[in-house]
This record gives sequence, structure tokens and C-alpha cells, in this order.
Amino acid sequence: MVKIPAELKELAQIFKDNKATLYIVGGYVRDSYLGISSQIRDDIDLCSSVVPKKLRKILEDSKFEVKNINESVGVMAIHGKRRYEYATFRKEFYEGESHTPDSVEFINDLEEDSKRRDFKINAIYFDILEGSYVDPLGGIEDLRNREITTVKAPKIVFNDDPERILRLVRFACSLGLNIPEEEMFYAKQNSYKIKFISQSRLRNEFERLLTVDEVYPDLLYTKEAHFRAMLILGELDAWKWILPAIDEIMKISITDFKGEKIYDHILNCLKNSSPQIRLAVLLHDVGKFKSMEIQKNFFGSREWVGVIIEKNLGMNGLGYPKNIVENVKNIILGYDFNNNCLATKKTIRKFIFENEEIIENKNVVRNESKKYIKNVRSASILRKNYNEMIKKNIPFRVEDLALKGDEVIKEFPKIKLENLGTLLERILLYIALHLKKNSKEDLLKIATKMINSKRDFYLEK
Repeated sequence: MVKIPAELKELAQIFKDNKATLYIVGGYVRDSYLGISSQIRDDIDLCSSVVPKKLRKILEDSKFEVKNINESVGVMAIHGKRRYEYATFRKEFYEGESHTPDSVEFINDLEEDSKRRDFKINAIYFDILEGSYVDPLGGIEDLRNREITTVKAPKIVFNDDPERILRLVRFACSLGLNIPEEEMFYAKQNSYKIKFISQSRLRNEFERLLTVDEVYPDLLYTKEAHFRAMLILGELDAWKWILPAIDEIMKISITDFKGEKIYDHILNCLKNSSPQIRLAVLLHDVGKFKSMEIQKNFFGSREWVGVIIEKNLGMNGLGYPKNIVENVKNIILGYDFNNNCLATKKTIRKFIFENEEIIENKNVVRNESKKYIKNVRSASILRKNYNEMIKKNIPFRVEDLALKGDEVIKEFPKIKLENLGTLLERILLYIALHLKKNSKEDLLKIATKMINSKRDFYLEK
């Protein structure tokens, strides 16, 4: 049963006193019916026939405050002890390819309002004062049958708003619902319209799909929901409009050393990966594809990584912030570090030193993908050296050095101030490579040797 906050009953009574019925609709009702907890249980959507202007009037002397979200389409916020999103019953009219309707018409008919929604499972209403479900389209039956169907003919629903194609995938995977053939057919037929979704909305929906297994953590049958979501994107031919590099990989027959198609390999790796690195795991073999296409081998694949990642994730792609794009690049470039296990300890420590901020993610990528990778010894070597550096309290930043700049100046009054930073950075790298003690006394000895070896560079004449 739907749990109703006490203040909502007060709010619903105000609507009743003004000859209107207030309903809860959408995910809160759906999830409550299923008896499951989720990330959206505190997100309560309300609706009725009351238009925004009248809404303000009937609540002006109450404890509730009304704020505008998009009054032209009847969407407002009602603030009490918590925030509720409110929408007036409406019909929507689409002419272009936008997620937003070109025009709306406010109406009094709940059933007509239900038809402007996306899926029947999201068009179940709950009468707050009566404490009863209102299900004009059969959403409850869909939940019982464990399937997801559109409120109108899928051809119309996906043509009106292509974002609903991605929502179809998300709800089906997060709730473990089957997608009927007709919905799949028209979703695929309209998948090219994904290119008309705004960059921010597309990125947001894709991020949700990458972590769709976490929406309902209590559902055992959706533990690999993110893996299923990626498979369905492939079945719908949607990759071309989301991550073109994955679309190219999916359509070629290039295999890895085990004879497994690269596309299958990356999805299998993704299945076992944790949410924070899934973007890097998904794209970790994009360089191999381009290298094989151009050079007919995998050698030199690293050279393509930066360009491909930037194209797919940067401002001309999904529009991720620069720091995320760079992090993904660095994780992927570090993924194959010391693959032949021949790197010296100093080389390994230098790699760790230069990549300390993301070294944990590099290990996670390899460790979580190890079922599909021939040689994972390099990962254990990297981990061993990293743990050794941490155990010896090796600093990774100049400010963490026991020797400070003013102490160097005091010891060497003639030091060139413009080169002081270089000296401290060299000391920092030296103790990382040689695992030296980070003490003022020891660092002064190292500084003395470095200065004496390049007196003209460090000291004034």
C-alpha cells in the first residue's frame, strides 16, 4: 500500500474543499505497489485538474507554498515539510523531435491525462483521501505480468519523444520486466531519433543505465541490470547516437587473443565492474579497434585512445566535464601498464607516483576484468608496490614533504628562488623511487647532493 505523509492528506483535503481530487502518480505509486524501496521513494509526484493560477489561489492562505517550475505546461512545486512536484491534467501535442511538447491543453479528465505519459506502469494513480488506486490503462496488470508496455501505440509514443526509448530500457532493466516485441520493434525503428535528445538529457539517461542495477538493490534478479541495459542498447542500434566507438566495435568481427569478439569482451568486463569505473571499462578497448582497422594489428592502440575518448565523451560527444574525460583516458592508458611484467621497480614506482590519484581505479579495472584477461600478474605487482609505498608513508605532493621551502632557503641562502620548486619536486620523486624516509634531516642531505650536482642551476654566483 502507498504510504501517505500526513501533510499530504491535509493538502488533499484543501483540493477536495475546492471540488478537486488530488492524486499521487508515477514511480512512487508503482514502487509502493511492488513493495520495494528505491532511490526515488522520496520523490512524490502529484496531479489534479487544478490549473496553476487556481493552485496558487487555493493554497495562498495555507501552510503550503507554490513555486513555478514550468507553468506553461502546468508543472509547479508545492512546498510543505517536503517538496512535491505537481502537474495539471493535460494533453500534449508534439510536432518536432523535442522531449518537450510543442503545446499543451489543460483538461479535467484523468484517463486522458494518463495517455500523455510513457508507460502504463507509470500511469497508475493513487487517490490520497480515498486510499485507492486508479488504473485507467492497466499498469497494475503489466506489473503482475512483469512486462512494460506503452500507454498508446509504441509507434506514437517513441515517435513523440525518443527519450522514452532510453526510459524503456531503464525501467525494463531496473525492475526486471520483459519488453514485448512490438515495443522493441518501434523502439529500434525510432532509435535514430536519439540524436535529437539534448546532450545533457542524453548523458543523464546514459549514466542512469550504467548504474541501473543500483536503483532497486533489494531485487536479486536485477543484479546484472546494467549489463542487460547495454545489450539492449546494442539490439536497438542505439550506440551510434550515444557512443559511436561502441557502435563501430559492435559491428566488426575483430576478436581478442581468446577468440572472443571485442564487443562481447567489453560487455563481459562491464558485467563484473563496480559503478565508479564502468565508463572506463566500457571504453577500454576502443584503441584496439582503431589500431586493427588502420594497421591490421593491436600495436600502437594507445595512440588512438585520447582522440577516441575525447570524441565520444567530450563536448562533441556526451559532454562530460573535462576532469571525467581525462580520468577515463588515464585509467585506460594505465590499464595495460607493465603487461609483460618486465618493468623495473623504479619504473613501477614512477608510474604509481605519476598516477596516484587514479591508481586505485587502474587496479580495479584489471582485477574486475581478470576473468577475461590472460595476464593479471602485472596487477598484483602494481598493487604490491603501491601498498609498499603507502606503508612507508611516501608523500605524493610537495606540501607533504617534511622539508619546507623556507627551510631550504635558510640552509642555502643563495638558492635561486625560481628553481626552488624544481628542487622540491625532484626530492619528492627521488624518495618515491628509492623509498627514502620523509624526514627533514634525510631530505636536507638529499637536497644538498642535488644542489651540489647542479650548483649553477640552483645557486646564485
